[in-house]
Amino acid sequence: MFTLIKNILLNALALSNREFITKHNSENHSYIVGENGFINMTYNDEFTKMNHFTYDKNLTNIILDFKDLYKDSVDWRKKFKVSSVKNQRACGSCWAFSSVGAVESAWAIKHNILYNLSEQELIDCSSKNHGCEGGSMDLAFQYIINNGLCDNASYPYVAEDEQCNNTCQSLVKISNYSDIIPNQEKMLMRAVQHQPVSVAIQANKRSFQMYQSGIYSDPDCGFDLDHGVLLIGYGYDKSYDMDYWIIKNSWSDTWGENGYIRIQRNINDNRGLCGIAMSPSVPII
Repeated sequence: MFTLIKNILLNALALSNREFITKHNSENHSYIVGENGFINMTYNDEFTKMNHFTYDKNLTNIILDFKDLYKDSVDWRKKFKVSSVKNQRACGSCWAFSSVGAVESAWAIKHNILYNLSEQELIDCSSKNHGCEGGSMDLAFQYIINNGLCDNASYPYVAEDEQCNNTCQSLVKISNYSDIIPNQEKMLMRAVQHQPVSVAIQANKRSFQMYQSGIYSDPDCGFDLDHGVLLIGYGYDKSYDMDYWIIKNSWSDTWGENGYIRIQRNINDNRGLCGIAMSPSVPII
């Protein structure tokens, strides 16, 4: 009986999401939505449980001040400095994927070696964070400063909270991290010219959940930061006459544009669409 009720509810939910998809795509938007692995999830309940970034408004560890601004577009994938898209699954570990991705890229830029590092080590061992229940990239960077980080092969991802196992051999260590002056999209552009940047966004919108392609521009995407992602570039799309950011997500390569999303850049708010400029930071190798 329980299984029957559950199936009825899931079918109703999927229908609701499909109706949203049909309606949205019949309108004139800069992005389209579609069915993906979240089709049976409620965007304001089950789905939001995956998003557990801990926002600290007091960004005080500002070490780097990026000055130059000269590139029309940046995409670190083209330089092979971004690891493959990963899948956090049903664990609120977005903060770990964002910070690990930033360290992987920073290391690759400096040493020309692109590792696949361990998010699970941060989930289990970064005690100031809360594993699958949430955390922040800055606290993850602090753990890596103190302890280094192993690769995914020696400390594989299981999408659950487990006991810390510190027997693996660390491959990388960072010397410091720096917050970036918040609420300045131009400063964010300067920073990502140098390296991919850990950023936080609001992602608990159905339009975000079902994003498929194009430039995401939902004006209802606000500033309640709940999801850590990796900013890997920016550009301009002539067909939409719109500037955009390029973001690597951690919901597998079946979501969005092969695991990525382009988000509108240069909106009329210093915080950026979905709050992308509110809490940026980078590791320092």
